[in-house]
Amino acid sequence: KVLDKMGTGSLSTVIEGIQWCIDNKETLGIRVLNMSLGAPATESYVNDPVCQAVEKAWQAGIVVCVAAGNEGPQPQTINSPGIDPMVITVGASDDLNTVSTGDDQVADFSSRGPTIDNLTKPDLLAPGANIISLRSPGSMLDKKNKQSRVDTWYASFSGTSMATPVCSGVVAQLLQLNGFLTPEQVKARLMATARKLDNLDPNIQGAGVIDARKAVEE
Repeated sequence: KVLDKMGTGSLSTVIEGIQWCIDNKETLGIRVLNMSLGAPATESYVNDPVCQAVEKAWQAGIVVCVAAGNEGPQPQTINSPGIDPMVITVGASDDLNTVSTGDDQVADFSSRGPTIDNLTKPDLLAPGANIISLRSPGSMLDKKNKQSRVDTWYASFSGTSMATPVCSGVVAQLLQLNGFLTPEQVKARLMATARKLDNLDPNIQGAGVIDARKAVEE
């Protein structure tokens, strides 16, 4: 919980939060780190302090899933620390509110690559348009987005910050099935089993839309 009630915070607090996860990894069994946040990338991932922090978490055995950003459809809009080649950078897909996957597309707002270092990102897509989840009555987000309320206890939002937890959830399922997988193996499996959307550039869709069933059965 590194952001305030307005949804803002300092990079130093974010780094502290990442370090806390590393420090408590063994005690609490932390295997997945979800980062539904980001900041404009102004320097190479090599010199970016948040990128250095997520790499440390990754090397400690924690799978790090990071939101690509919501500055699409313009290219070169991947946020930090999503610019880091090590982590899983998640863009958003849009199912157009249909059951069929045939009309799925990349959400217009989903940030595109290449990164500031000219690396291909995002790594994959996950559903991120009109995602219904728990509402926090009385929160700043709730007060500012009354139109997003669904019934009494739910709310609907769009963004790569909604897509990233979907990816983190699939990772958790994967690790529950096979706890010996390394972060590198998890990332490779998710990308190898993702479903491509037409012939879009990898800097738009990455490896494609995450496929939980295929990833688990791989």
